[in-house]
Amino acid sequence: MTTPTLCVCNAVDTLHDFAVRADDVDELLSECYAQQDQALFWGPLDKMLITYEPIGDLAWQRKFLELDGVVNLSPAGRTGSLFADALADPELMAAVVAHAGPGRRLRLIPHTTTADLWRFAETLHSTYDVVVELPESSPQQGLRDLLDTKTGLRDLAADLGLTDGPCRIPTGTHCAAKHEVPAAVHDMLATGTPCIVKPDRGEASLGLLIFRPGDDDIAERLAASTFYDEDRVVVEEFLDGDVCFPSVEYMVPAHAPPHLCYTTDMLFEGATHLRGNVTARELRERWWYRPLTEGGLRLAEEMQRRGYRGRFGIDAIGRGGVVHLHDLNARRTGSSHVHEFGAHLIGADYLDTHAVGNYDFYGLPAGLDLPEVLRLLGRLVASPRHAERGVVPTELTDLRTGRLSCMFYAPNLAELHDLIVRVKAALSPDR
Repeated sequence: MTTPTLCVCNAVDTLHDFAVRADDVDELLSECYAQQDQALFWGPLDKMLITYEPIGDLAWQRKFLELDGVVNLSPAGRTGSLFADALADPELMAAVVAHAGPGRRLRLIPHTTTADLWRFAETLHSTYDVVVELPESSPQQGLRDLLDTKTGLRDLAADLGLTDGPCRIPTGTHCAAKHEVPAAVHDMLATGTPCIVKPDRGEASLGLLIFRPGDDDIAERLAASTFYDEDRVVVEEFLDGDVCFPSVEYMVPAHAPPHLCYTTDMLFEGATHLRGNVTARELRERWWYRPLTEGGLRLAEEMQRRGYRGRFGIDAIGRGGVVHLHDLNARRTGSSHVHEFGAHLIGADYLDTHAVGNYDFYGLPAGLDLPEVLRLLGRLVASPRHAERGVVPTELTDLRTGRLSCMFYAPNLAELHDLIVRVKAALSPDR
């Protein structure tokens, strides 16, 4: 008998803990909750999903993509921890137990393994007699939390000698707290090197500060930011110019060698605003593919040796024949669903025939709804179950705020990028 799957899309939990430092925390987080909708494509297609709020236009997505086995629940309260909110909702917990079925067993896939996940799993076992399988969760919570920091990546890479060569961390340093940052920035700028300042536990590009030779407002900008206190800080070379932004995701199982899940080309707007990801067979021919995947595998093997379990992603910047590792996400990532969308809806070998990606469109009219999106996009919208190329509106929970995310698929990378351009034109107010 197949073990029922429960996906808990707590994508904003760790971000919430950091973002509370911002003055506009509620507005900032409101733009992130729609990431929960990505869980539609995690794991098997038949599953129960726990999300912060009900997934927007789920009935349309179920019908259009033939996702008949998806059940979506949301807890009554919101405290910043989705697992804690679920535990506090008796009706939701009763539904979870019912989902476990007569076998009294669940396979739990979270976005991020947090301390509250273990409390959730233990409560299911001790109170409800439900056994919880955790194939993507590291039992060493402290190790996961450490690896998810900026200094955690830099220390891990340095231990493996990845401070030089074709795959390495950028030149930089750790600061014990913000009072050490101005001197570190001055030292780097004095060599003519621009630098970027990163809060150790930062996420979603929050708090990043970029300084270039000649800047004389280092202390002022640092003091004006609410994201720096007595936590550690990384100061490292800011890589710009002729650059590319590849990323890679690995799975680290408990009893098998780590393996590559996929690689993507990240699509940025400006230096720090990620808008989308694409994966395609053409990426295997890019100059960065071999050094990134070989360096990434070395990290995965060492993480497994130290006790890490589950998925993790690495974001990199490629320039001048060198891949610079600049972020490690010890969890599922914002492109996990891109790979699984292709694998589930096109086929396990989808990269042999297709390129797949996602793209987020911001600044659309407030109050936008799905019928209007479908009208604007017209025949571009098509299901991969029945078409060779097309667009699928997704992450519809916050569509009303003027943000739309779409999945794209096409026979090759060039055609996929053409679809993105065509959707931008269709959504433009000047069309």
